[in-house]
Amino acid sequence: MFNLQVASALSDPYLSFAAALNGLAGPLHGLANQEVLLWIKSVVDECEENISKEQLKDYVWKTLNSGKVVPGFGHGVLRKTDPRYTCQREFALNHLPDDPLFKLVSNLYEVVPPILTELGKVICVTF
Repeated sequence: MFNLQVASALSDPYLSFAAALNGLAGPLHGLANQEVLLWIKSVVDECEENISKEQLKDYVWKTLNSGKVVPGFGHGVLRKTDPRYTCQREFALNHLPDDPLFKLVSNLYEVVPPILTELGKVICVTF
């Protein structure tokens, strides 16, 4: 959850957490965070924020059937949810439970893993 190099310099937890998240933006990581945001924007652009779980399943299948991946769920065999997501999810559940974007991401958290498991691509969420 925290960047150990930053934390070992006795930086406060905020700076350590920010460093951990920003580390994902580098070109060696493939700009994964940005790809997730762009894909979620495409969901909202095509289906709107209040998309039902069934519509979301259809959109996920449409993405996969077009030969693309669902960003944020791309690692093949992860057995645990990314702790950065877990931490952010807990915060959002406590402080932003009715936010439309959080609701969409929360629905993705429920909808995508079973689809990818069915395809043999993933064991659990990597978002």
